[in-house]
Amino acid sequence: MPGPGTIAAARALPVAAALLATLSLAGCATSSTPAPEAGASFNNTYNYLPVNDLPHDDQRPVLSVEQQEKLRKELMAVRDRQIPASAKATAAKPATATPAPK
Repeated sequence: MPGPGTIAAARALPVAAALLATLSLAGCATSSTPAPEAGASFNNTYNYLPVNDLPHDDQRPVLSVEQQEKLRKELMAVRDRQIPASAKATAAKPATATPAPK
């Protein structure tokens, strides 16, 4: 037959576990996010980017077809200068297929 001390301990264990769980979860309820600055550019509390604000129309002119071709040729020339000569030779030379011995 258990004594009065063990019954009290058995009753105190769930209470202690509930108290410990409450205290550990209370730390999750606090926020470590700093408060927004006084001159924050957004109007929301947490400085998230505004979802409904659309960007302004781009006023830069679009490249003409001639300018696009010139830019394409310049980019291809830069790419060709960056490829090492050994890689160019192996890429340009077709692979010769040797017949498999029987």
